[in-house]
Amino acid sequence: MNNGSTTTNLSFVTRFFHWLIALAMIGMLIFGFLLDDFKEYSGLHKSIGAIIFVVATCRILWRIKEGWPTPVNMGVPQWNLTLAKVTHWILILLTVLLPLSGMCMSVAAGRGLNVFGAEIFASNIVDGKAVALNPSLAGFAHDMHETLPVVLIIMLVLHIVGALYHHVVLKDRTLSRMMGH
Repeated sequence: MNNGSTTTNLSFVTRFFHWLIALAMIGMLIFGFLLDDFKEYSGLHKSIGAIIFVVATCRILWRIKEGWPTPVNMGVPQWNLTLAKVTHWILILLTVLLPLSGMCMSVAAGRGLNVFGAEIFASNIVDGKAVALNPSLAGFAHDMHETLPVVLIIMLVLHIVGALYHHVVLKDRTLSRMMGH
């Protein structure tokens, strides 16, 4: 089913979700890399991450409802179409897995989860220190939250190179329709 996105146009909602999540994820990548130097902002990082998780989930539900957009240029080789689809799916999964791993890490480590002051999961504080609820899950989530940004950067580069390839080399409307032109 495709409710608004065609080979020539993408729906406003599709474009809105794409650019909102893209900018939010890139911003959070930068924020996350700087966080070691600015630990006092970890609560802000968690709050924004939780909101990104909700918005990314809405984006996925929209994608399911609207269907996958038809490629603009059907003349490209099958491997190109497959690579594009795999890259898109990995990017979409990363938009939920990265914030989810961060939330799991915080909650499982006993630090709880607050979103701009609203307590979503309570901290597990004993004698002034956070006590892990599930050390194994906290460790796994931490490892994922450290590894997934690298995967995201690789996929973002591949995605941007692909968009530029369509725009500059193939001179098709792939990038133009994502820009709303």
